[in-house]
Amino acid sequence: MQLCCSKVLRYSQGLTRQQFLADEMLVDAVLRNLEVLGEAAKQIPPAFRERHPQVPWRRIAGLRDVLAHAYFGLEEETIWQIVSESIPALADQLDEVAEAER
Repeated sequence: MQLCCSKVLRYSQGLTRQQFLADEMLVDAVLRNLEVLGEAAKQIPPAFRERHPQVPWRRIAGLRDVLAHAYFGLEEETIWQIVSESIPALADQLDEVAEAER
């Protein structure tokens, strides 16, 4: 999950909303990583999720379903909000979880 967040952050680094959304291949790559991220969240054991309730596990898993079933219906603003706000916050949370599990 950390790898997916890292890729999304790296791919979108320094880009404006317009620059990001104008690059079809970049958007596709980011959406793919968001799908993988959501699928990975579904595989996290319940006990682990319970130890780290600060991570929105269900929302992450739900995002995968939205992406898989409503790809063409996704609002550009929603995609950008996830990339520019949600993923940086999630990356920080996952770093904290990794540190706590060491």
